[in-house]
Amino acid sequence: MSTLRIVTLTVFLTLALSAVAFAERPEVSADRQSFDVATMRYLLDGHVTVRFPERTITADHAQVNLVTMEVWAQDHIRLVEGDILFTGKTLYVKGSERTAYLKDGADFTRSALAIRSDEATFNWDTKIADFTGHVRLTREDTTEKFTHVRYNVVTGEVLLTE
Repeated sequence: MSTLRIVTLTVFLTLALSAVAFAERPEVSADRQSFDVATMRYLLDGHVTVRFPERTITADHAQVNLVTMEVWAQDHIRLVEGDILFTGKTLYVKGSERTAYLKDGADFTRSALAIRSDEATFNWDTKIADFTGHVRLTREDTTEKFTHVRYNVVTGEVLLTE
């Protein structure tokens, strides 16, 4: 390997590790885990937990990119932030947008409210969740069907129904 390649690789790894040190770096655990230095990505299987300072993701399988703060998780997803709970089958977190995307079914529950949908997004800066697809909104004993519901998880207010 040429000296230039070694220097270039060393600089790249130093910059990548510096970026990781300053990011909202998660704690990860799983039954089986490995780390790919080339992509700066954890590969996690079995009883996966990805814990950020403000939220925790649990799943059966996940990948976490420490440079981009992206998370891809599958099967038995739970996204918890305080008393906010989303569950589903597939999750993608785009750290730069501070948004979680749930696909293949999403459920949100809180005291006397439940929202089920095909897909959902949750932005943890605005605390707004958007539910799309076949949306069922249940409050107390009444269930209504929509194609889109926007909900503020802090105020508990339904902002939009379509």
